Amino acid sequence: MTVTLETIHEDILSLRKEFVGVVSYFEEDKMELSEEIKKQIEDSRKTSNLEMLSQEEVEKEFL
Repeated sequence: MTVTLETIHEDILSLRKEFVGVVSYFEEDKMELSEEIKKQIEDSRKTSNLEMLSQEEVEKEFL
């Protein structure tokens, strides 16, 4: 396989298109949370740390 400037250029353009797609996926203004998820986040923030399970307790239950 011969590598030419043209093939390198095509590869770079292809990578650029993929990168733009990835960046747009992670832009916050394009991500919308449902009202249910917003409510769950709000409720979780109200939970006292004393009410939460420790890492060890979670591991015992699920591992």
